[in-house]
Amino acid sequence: MAYQKGNIKYIGSFKSIRNYQNANDPKVYAGEKGGANRDLIMNNPAFARTRENMNEFKGCGMAVKAIRQGLISVVQEHTDTRFTGRLVSLVKMINLKDTEGLRGFRTITFSQNRPLLKSVTFHEKKKIDFDLRKCIRTSHPESRAEATLAVKGLNPNPQTFPGNADAYRVFNLISIISDYIYKGEDKKYKPLSTLNSMNVLVFSDYTPVNTPLTAEVKAAFPEGTLLNESDTVLQCVGIEFYYKSGKEGYRRYPKGSMMVYDVF
Repeated sequence: MAYQKGNIKYIGSFKSIRNYQNANDPKVYAGEKGGANRDLIMNNPAFARTRENMNEFKGCGMAVKAIRQGLISVVQEHTDTRFTGRLVSLVKMINLKDTEGLRGFRTITFSQNRPLLKSVTFHEKKKIDFDLRKCIRTSHPESRAEATLAVKGLNPNPQTFPGNADAYRVFNLISIISDYIYKGEDKKYKPLSTLNSMNVLVFSDYTPVNTPLTAEVKAAFPEGTLLNESDTVLQCVGIEFYYKSGKEGYRRYPKGSMMVYDVF
């Protein structure tokens, strides 16, 4: 796909060339007008590879949606505009790891590629890895039905404070993502586990800024939750800042920071 590199920007059509911009992307793209219609793409043998790619992309889209659903309580405040695009690329990479499946129907096995999920970046400009990693430890039992975040002496760098923050909290989020397979009878990808997107979010107490925090924050799925081999747990750790509102209340600053700390 061509895009314009110089200073002259325009949108619209010029003879057989159409020009356009994508949301949150400063580049102006150019492409030829016309092309194959839906009937050709869906039925013509020449587009068989295109249909295979489309089918797998739909499956990846479903998996990405499930991951976002599991992070729904924090995803808006802790991600940038390119987060979904990075996540789609990562899920597609996992999809391509299936070297034995039939092209167009390859599985999306998070359970066999868990280390890759640790590379997820929520916000490219807000990273707290150094501050948090030196002060926290996590643990979980063999059942994986809960995870504990142990914080010892955390005192965030004042340079990370937004505005005139008065307090902060850390949180422990655990979320389940299932492996996906293509179901021929349904003609679409489906999760193997009914626990897909189940999540739990737990916060520490409010702590005044410039005050070290030592605490344990345990997140546990509902009693009786039994995870199977196709389930993968994402454990995300983050920090949020607040300012005082009223005598005893706090209001959250709209943007925080978090990371995937463990995947199990």
